[in-house]
Amino acid sequence: MKKSAKTALSATGAAGLALSAAFVVSSLPASANIVAVTSPVSAGPADHGQLYPDGPSSVDGSPLERCRRGTDYALPSRNPVLDEPLTTSFTSNVGLSVKVQLEGGTSYGNRKLIFANTGNASVHTDCLVLKFRAPSGSVDHHYRASVQYGHPQQDYVEVPRGNGESHYIIRFGFHDVPLADRTIPVGQTWTYELAGANQSSMSLEATRDSVEVLADMNVGGNHWISQYGTKRLGN
Repeated sequence: MKKSAKTALSATGAAGLALSAAFVVSSLPASANIVAVTSPVSAGPADHGQLYPDGPSSVDGSPLERCRRGTDYALPSRNPVLDEPLTTSFTSNVGLSVKVQLEGGTSYGNRKLIFANTGNASVHTDCLVLKFRAPSGSVDHHYRASVQYGHPQQDYVEVPRGNGESHYIIRFGFHDVPLADRTIPVGQTWTYELAGANQSSMSLEATRDSVEVLADMNVGGNHWISQYGTKRLGN
């Protein structure tokens, strides 16, 4: 029940866990009130050989729905991400570029991680995990794509570093949509957006260079969510 994407389709420290119940998705809106934007950086192989699941949507147990339901993993008393070296260069196991854009303002604004598929095949984003650093206390989270998605889910945790910055670990999950709507075609974009205060506490370039992408390559899920602890949030 697996196919290759080479076809045309291809938390916390003791001081707190921040969760958001808002995880909405839509087509990319027109940008407004852009304060600043970084240059893009690229990572990952052009030919990634990702497998993607086959089967119907909206059917529990279907390989296509393996990340429809999330698992809550206990949050360690001291999250191991706090003891890892800081990531200072964008990494990805699939071909992507990323830039970071701030809209609104530095006292309160939207920090957007804007990705583009730079590889030779579509990228399947179900079960994909993001890790990055951004200002602490984000209160709103959005996933947007150039192809509209339905019924998104996320497994999510924030790990404050105590200096105004936090590590964020997010896993995407989708259901009730066909396979084509869970993929990002070559050259197309998708965005993860956080809204919150104190946007001046961390530069956009530092967020950009902290990003790590771990796409599910073999329809096996990703180990990061159990390693760092996560909570499933609703639509």
